[in-house]
Amino acid sequence: MTERFEKLEQLMGGYFHQDWDIQGASDAEVIAAFRRAEPVNQIEATIAEIDHLLELVNGDPLKIEKILAALGCEYDYQALGLNGQVWLQRVHSLLLSSEPQPPASPSSI
Repeated sequence: MTERFEKLEQLMGGYFHQDWDIQGASDAEVIAAFRRAEPVNQIEATIAEIDHLLELVNGDPLKIEKILAALGCEYDYQALGLNGQVWLQRVHSLLLSSEPQPPASPSSI
């Protein structure tokens, strides 16, 4: 894939790296930290890139997982029973929401 996802790479590599829990105890807390730290246009551009990525991979969770890894994501969403596509949709929802979200759990899926 020759597409560049610079904003999404900043989120994944900068917030969901191997020490992601420095920013919060859950993906929702990390996204909240991202929302507090980044300007609105950055958040909107990240949402647009997620939309574009989801459209490009056309529902192929394995492709999404490879791309997330290439973007620097080391968050273990699989421990929550999620695949890359479902988790990326969750990230999208968290970025859109102005309300704090509870952490994902296998029982809430």
